[in-house]
Amino acid sequence: MGRSRACDVRFPDDEHLSRRAGSLLVLNDCVLIRNDSRHKPLVIRPPAGEDRVVEPGAATTSLPFTVFSIVFAGHGGSTVTVRVDARSVTPPSGHRPGEAATRAPETVTSPIALTRAQRNVISALCEPLLVRAGPQAVPATYAQIGRRLGRRPQYIRNVVKSLRESLAGHGVPGLTMDDEDAAHDDFRWALARWAVRSAVVSAEDLHDLPPGPDTGDDHGR
Repeated sequence: MGRSRACDVRFPDDEHLSRRAGSLLVLNDCVLIRNDSRHKPLVIRPPAGEDRVVEPGAATTSLPFTVFSIVFAGHGGSTVTVRVDARSVTPPSGHRPGEAATRAPETVTSPIALTRAQRNVISALCEPLLVRAGPQAVPATYAQIGRRLGRRPQYIRNVVKSLRESLAGHGVPGLTMDDEDAAHDDFRWALARWAVRSAVVSAEDLHDLPPGPDTGDDHGR
């Protein structure tokens, strides 16, 4: 993929795009995405959730995504998007040979009990990450969570603070007592990433939230 005439997927004549920007290699059970550019990163964008940045010269597999997009930045904020459907080579989740033997150890090793209020707040916090993609896939702000749950932002802050204190002893990155960012007041990213990646919340949990307005596009605190 790139501007070069030799590329199978040829990009527009935009000098900000690399002549050889990236390549795809079909493996036995997934697709390998390689950044062939010398200076420019590329972004893997799943149907919902955070973008995954692949630095120049680096590579990553498509797992766990079966359908995704690869986004390349052009001049003046323009982008080139290559959509990839890897369903024919990616086994269904939970059916990959050897998965149990190669799975990373759990970050949290003891059960964590959440109150109903905490679960509602953490579900609303993660809602944009579970239903949106690209720049919109960011944790909800305290104000957005408050509007979603019909609560004041300070109440949301207090619940998030209590969650952080409860999780401090469980080794969750960004939430431990000795973490460099522990003095800061905004733990939304660390909390949301942990909740989504450890499956504490999923898209199904959003059905348990009370009816409310959308979280909106205001991503300020």
